[in-house]
Amino acid sequence: MKNLKKLFPYLRRYKKRIYIGFIFVTISNICSTYLPRIVGETVDTIGSSGFSQDFILKQIAYILLLTLGSGLFMFLTRQTIIYASRLIEYDLRFDYMNVVMFQPLSFFQENSIGSLMALATNDIPAAREFLGPAVMYAANTLTTFLFASYFMFSLNIEMTLVALLPLPFITLSTYYLGRKVHIASKAVQDEYANLTRQSQETISGVRIIRAYNRQNYERKLFSDISRDYMNKNLKLARLQSLFAPAMAVLVGISFVLVLGYGGYLVINHRATLGDLTQFFIYLTLLIWPVAAIGYITNIIQRASASAVRLSELYDKTISQDAENGGANGDTTISAGEITFENVSHTHNGSSANSLNNINLNIAAGTSIGIVGPVGSGKSTIANLIPRLYSPSEGSIKIDGIDIEAMSLKKLRQSISYVPQETFLFSMSLRDNLRFGNPEASEADIIEAAKAAELHSEVMSLERGYDTILGERGITLSGGQRQRTAIARALLRKPKILILDDALSAVDASTEEKILSNLKKYILNQTTIIISHRISSVRNADNIIAISDGKIIEMGTSDELLALDGYYANIYKKQLLEEEIANA
Repeated sequence: MKNLKKLFPYLRRYKKRIYIGFIFVTISNICSTYLPRIVGETVDTIGSSGFSQDFILKQIAYILLLTLGSGLFMFLTRQTIIYASRLIEYDLRFDYMNVVMFQPLSFFQENSIGSLMALATNDIPAAREFLGPAVMYAANTLTTFLFASYFMFSLNIEMTLVALLPLPFITLSTYYLGRKVHIASKAVQDEYANLTRQSQETISGVRIIRAYNRQNYERKLFSDISRDYMNKNLKLARLQSLFAPAMAVLVGISFVLVLGYGGYLVINHRATLGDLTQFFIYLTLLIWPVAAIGYITNIIQRASASAVRLSELYDKTISQDAENGGANGDTTISAGEITFENVSHTHNGSSANSLNNINLNIAAGTSIGIVGPVGSGKSTIANLIPRLYSPSEGSIKIDGIDIEAMSLKKLRQSISYVPQETFLFSMSLRDNLRFGNPEASEADIIEAAKAAELHSEVMSLERGYDTILGERGITLSGGQRQRTAIARALLRKPKILILDDALSAVDASTEEKILSNLKKYILNQTTIIISHRISSVRNADNIIAISDGKIIEMGTSDELLALDGYYANIYKKQLLEEEIANA
């Protein structure tokens, strides 16, 4: 129950609906447990030969009314409690997505996509079953048992005590098996996360798998994980399968005890045949509630395992406040001046800093190029500005305000970021371009596409901007995907534009055209261009070279060439490569 308490706040949101459901299930079970009284009276009356046609018709009417009442109010019970559980499931999924969406990038480095998918597809439904069916069946079991016990005790105390003798054994069996089911359920859900992760990676990387002829290896790996998942499910199924037979045996023993002792009482005229008939009907009514104990226990144990996994996610602090953002939450970026003050950053799981004491000022409306070897910290700078990461030390300010005190929503509304790995959605090219600016007009879309040197190629497509892109934009070439991402970023008309090696898949001629177009398109915008190509950054207002997380050179292209250092060496090498390529 300690684990399940994490889910109780969701129940409280719909407590009125659930309380009404409890009233309905109570009325339903009053009807169903009073019905044996009518049957018993009828049997005794018929046995005494003191009945009439009117009496029989009246008893039939009572039985029909009680049966209809029981069925109607049980239907209403499902319409309240089960309906509430679906609303709770919606809330769980909403909170799940809300937490996931506002986690830093480090969170996704620590948690695989497969494990996060398993939470949404397996653990949330398990929690819903506890908050809906388990609650309903628990209420049904409790009220049925209470009312049936009351009527049985009022009828014959001795026979009732005999009938309930197996009850302690039912409780012990449920407790013992329940503990084992909990352990097995957690193992199944953990293995399901592994299976989902492996499936997602295999399907996403199918082209690489085929290119390296690794189909057999991946098939065997998936088969092994599937077999482990199957074996753990079979173990769980074996444990769960013990519940129903155990309950059936114990209830069957109750029937035998009632038949033996009840028959003895009838023979000795201490009970009537109608009394015995009532007891058999009450025991029949108790079969499902008793059997439901095992079913409810299974649900609770699975939900308990799921609640632990979900609470680990839901309890994570959303440090990047998307609404308030501290004292300056309402601040809107007006100019775009960026200042790094003694900024250092260490990625989770790393012992070395990716950035070391960076001090940098990027004037509003200017452009800056960033160059450096692989792993030098260039992309870390790009990720820190929109707060995809938070610096380990120091501060980053935009227009003189610390970005940690800004609303995340306001901050990112003013920034367009094109990362190294372009991601496009499985929808039309037009909708991909309008992703960051849904209100963009057709003229704006075309203007941004022309700036990214994309428009002419789009018009050559059969459906133009209405072309539906495949998963991750597979319909387009690598260069087209990059240019689509650039056009999407430009369409937002941001105050700050960050291009992180966003021109690596286009040829030198197209790159030069795009950079020329950007000068006309991004007037008064602060632009950060990260690239391995000197041609991408040489016309920037300022350039920095980074190595081992430190700024080693800073200045204009001419100033850095005069230093004859890292920038100059790269410039000369790439110039030579161009001359050889054009020879």
